[in-house]
Amino acid sequence: MSSERRRIASAATLILFAYGLSRVLGAVRELVIANTFGTNHNLDDYRVAFAVPDLLFNLLLAGAISSAFIPVLSEHLAKGEPQRAREIAERVLNASVLILTVGAAVLFVVAPLYVSLVAFGYSPKDHELIVGLTRILLLQPIFLGAGGMVIGILTAYQRFFAQALAPLFYNGSIIVAAALFAPRVGVTALAVGVVIGAVLHVGVQLPSLWRTGWRPTTAFGWHDPGVRKVGRLMFPIALGLAAAQVNVFVDTVLGTSLPHGRVAALRYADTIAQLPLGTFSQALAFVLFPFLARDAAVRAIDSIRHRTALALRLNIFVLVPASVGLAILGVPIVAVLFERGQFSQDSVRQTAFALTFFSLGLAGQAATALLVRVFYALQDVITPLRISLVVIGVNLGTNVVLVHLLAQGGLALGTSIAATLNAILLGAALRGRLGGLEGPAIVRTVRRALIGVIPMALVVAAVVYGVTGGSPLGGWRPLLATLAAVALGAGTYLLIQLALRSEEVGVALSVVRRDRSRV
Repeated sequence: MSSERRRIASAATLILFAYGLSRVLGAVRELVIANTFGTNHNLDDYRVAFAVPDLLFNLLLAGAISSAFIPVLSEHLAKGEPQRAREIAERVLNASVLILTVGAAVLFVVAPLYVSLVAFGYSPKDHELIVGLTRILLLQPIFLGAGGMVIGILTAYQRFFAQALAPLFYNGSIIVAAALFAPRVGVTALAVGVVIGAVLHVGVQLPSLWRTGWRPTTAFGWHDPGVRKVGRLMFPIALGLAAAQVNVFVDTVLGTSLPHGRVAALRYADTIAQLPLGTFSQALAFVLFPFLARDAAVRAIDSIRHRTALALRLNIFVLVPASVGLAILGVPIVAVLFERGQFSQDSVRQTAFALTFFSLGLAGQAATALLVRVFYALQDVITPLRISLVVIGVNLGTNVVLVHLLAQGGLALGTSIAATLNAILLGAALRGRLGGLEGPAIVRTVRRALIGVIPMALVVAAVVYGVTGGSPLGGWRPLLATLAAVALGAGTYLLIQLALRSEEVGVALSVVRRDRSRV
């Protein structure tokens, strides 16, 4: 393995381990919040208040960090221009913080109007609480945005340790606030914990940032060609990647028309649904992206086509059984994770109901994340933007209809439909760009996955019923049913895939072992 590949493997191992640990802490965070609040109406107020600061951050910065800022810095570093790279980094960081601060200040002033529009189904008392929480939480995107930009700088300089710690501090602060202060102070403690976590997120990275040569400056560089290049790339990329956040925002707005507790149930279900995406699928995308970028630089279209098709097949191979498993095991999984304290059996049912519909969109979400990266590797930022705007419109229309039919389940189903549509449109556009995506191989993978998942589903359902007797709530039964069903279901699926001689089995193990020769 070359020195470059060893660096990639080492960085990937560190970041993926830290990201996995952050996911675990994120789950612990939700467990603690669920134990303290269950799905009561004050937690719904907090979720609604959190939506706008989160949207502000993702609209302005989420796309720029990974897809615009890092490549510009890396380009100058590769040319042996470290001073120029530092100048751009300092100016983009200053400009980003200024933009976020102005945006937060505007939203601080108009918070009452915003709350009256999105929380139209809530009482005046709820409105007052949401306004107060929103104004506290508006500090979060300023500090979290600064931390995200620092991550971009450190990534360009190949410094990974501090950025790996940042999300751990962020989640840890919220956990402490939820466990120690929220029982006495209420949801306001959660909002303060979020802000403190955002401050720690950027603070823990400052020593590493200082060692890159960065120093505080007041320059913004509005006319700097490097800053302008970042801006040109950032705008369409950020809007394209914001599609998912807009979908979440739409869900929150429509969820306020439902009985209290449904918005919280929707968010808990989404947290569980994201677990398989946050492990294998995002790990796969992270490992693959450097190779896509290299292939794009030398116009190796055949290699891009093969790597993309193989990654899609691996996502299908892993996420089809994961989706079916989550749908069948929804109630026992939610019970194991959350059924304690204020999280009642009704909360379990409401969350599991939404989880069933979220599970339908896992493959679509994974494919979208991968295909967008391929377009960015090809330096095409407009096609994903156009498609995301179409998907936002479809998501809004489907959610308005489905929320009246299936309540929070309808919102989850609308999100899954949007994710699947996004993946289909991106795939069709990329197929034309690359001259195909190895369609026959993908069809064979789908066929093998369906052959394996049907008996797997029967085994999982039989195990759950056998252990719980049809009542998978309370006591030790949910835990035993979940562990036994996952073990036997996964074993069944794997044995069938081995019998079918699925190529994806060996490739998936190669990815886990970080053996790039097969990827």
